[in-house]
Amino acid sequence: MGRITINGTQAGFSCKKEVSLALWDVKTNRAKGKSEEARTLNQELDNIKAQITRHYQYVCDHDSFVTAKKVYNRYVGFSEECHTLMNLFREQLEPYKKKIGIEKAESTYCGLVADYKSLLLFMKSKKNAEDIVIEELEKSFIEDYYNWMLGTCALANSTVFGRVNTLKWLMYIAQEKGWIRVHPFASFECMPEYKRRSFLSEEELQRMIHVELKYKRQRAMRDMFLFMCFTGLSYVDLKAITYDNIHTDSDGGTWLMGNRIKTGVAYVVKLLPIAIELIEKYRGVDEKKDSPECVFPVGEYNAMRLSLGIIGRKCNSGARSPRTSDATHLPFWPYSRGCCWKLFRKCLGISPSHTSCASIHLSGAGGAIFFWKSPICTTSVLTSFLNS
Repeated sequence: MGRITINGTQAGFSCKKEVSLALWDVKTNRAKGKSEEARTLNQELDNIKAQITRHYQYVCDHDSFVTAKKVYNRYVGFSEECHTLMNLFREQLEPYKKKIGIEKAESTYCGLVADYKSLLLFMKSKKNAEDIVIEELEKSFIEDYYNWMLGTCALANSTVFGRVNTLKWLMYIAQEKGWIRVHPFASFECMPEYKRRSFLSEEELQRMIHVELKYKRQRAMRDMFLFMCFTGLSYVDLKAITYDNIHTDSDGGTWLMGNRIKTGVAYVVKLLPIAIELIEKYRGVDEKKDSPECVFPVGEYNAMRLSLGIIGRKCNSGARSPRTSDATHLPFWPYSRGCCWKLFRKCLGISPSHTSCASIHLSGAGGAIFFWKSPICTTSVLTSFLNS
């Protein structure tokens, strides 16, 4: 173990050398005797000291204030012409932050920030450093990081899988920039384990429809959740729809048309009477709406999630409360009318690349549960189709 002390500041580092206790002189901090092993070790220690002295002189010539950390950084290669992992991560976070609301969702940026904090904590707790030179990264680094997240942090397997992929993504960027020739983590593989998504039963949905709610805002949250259930819209899609998205055909049928926010794929959904009734209920009610053109007073996601938790407890809907992800509870009208899956996928705006894994299971209510899993965004969507 080496230590640099300058102007009251200290920086420790590993010399990566081993010596037996019998051969080491604590007072002189050198190997004792004139054996070949002692001479070789002392020569290597002198070489390290000479390098540190040279870097110290360089910092003195180019900086008005010299610290042990600055000398240490030059010694281990953290100079301006050397590329490090955490610095690369920070460089990628900046453009993401600027694209929020334009090309990137805020949740994507927050996820990357969480990945950055996790990696920094690993570096500090396991590597006793705040950064590492990219060229020094080896497969053992990502293996240690993977085991640390599963063991010490007790993170879910799907979370660990995502953060491993983020680390691999950074290495691909380093390759594109020409900083490294070989991807150090290319041969490391891990598989995610996703939990089967739960869904609301028809009985639970009926309890939500008829439950008595005291507060106006809670009733609004319940209405918006029901609209999501009977149209298949997600929270972000619900927030985006305006009256321009609602169309009436020549037969008097009412349709909801738009593009999914996440994928940009077009969707067309025929509105059932309960969905039309909910739209008319909030027509002309501009309170809490982002603009008068918006159909519903959606508000913040966390506020809706908390309100649904309260409503779920009032409904006694099992051991858990309903979530916005449960709002994929659709009537069985497409299949009951002989609509093929390919056409139904187009109606809901589901991208073919997001539906490589699909299965249908019969439900106790006489309907069907359709389950599909996305290999790209690593999320699952569970939709319950009930006979109308």
